Amino acid sequence: MVRLKHVTLAAALGAALVAPHLASATPLPGQTACWQSNVGEDPRPEISCQTLSPEFLRKLEHATPAQVTKLFAVPGKDGKPTYFEGVGKIPGFYNGYVELVYTKGHVTNVSAVTTEFQKNGMAGDEMDFRWDSVKGECSDFPGSTHRCNAAE
Repeated sequence: MVRLKHVTLAAALGAALVAPHLASATPLPGQTACWQSNVGEDPRPEISCQTLSPEFLRKLEHATPAQVTKLFAVPGKDGKPTYFEGVGKIPGFYNGYVELVYTKGHVTNVSAVTTEFQKNGMAGDEMDFRWDSVKGECSDFPGSTHRCNAAE
């Protein structure tokens, strides 16, 4: 299962990072710095130029759908604020994806998988970030005291 997650993240990010040079469609506001659609394709509504840093991910905790959409500056996959991808080619940028669950109009669960874009153009180690309104937070980001993947 872990291997599949790595392949899925690599495939999603690979497609997102390769496609900009094939572009011509008008990007959404949150995409103008990092993403354009393939020729003849509408902009993917889940792609955002927002880095998925731990500080940013914590801003999603308890957020409303409108607040989430404003933070990402894109509507989310299928026009719903539940799945987003952060895409960037600047060293230190956290690429990856985040899935959100809402209860009574507020985020109650954040699940993200990220890699840090390195100076050599490669992705760093995969890191998970999870937050649950009942269970709390775990993070594989440097400096975290409660790791998500401590057993790996």
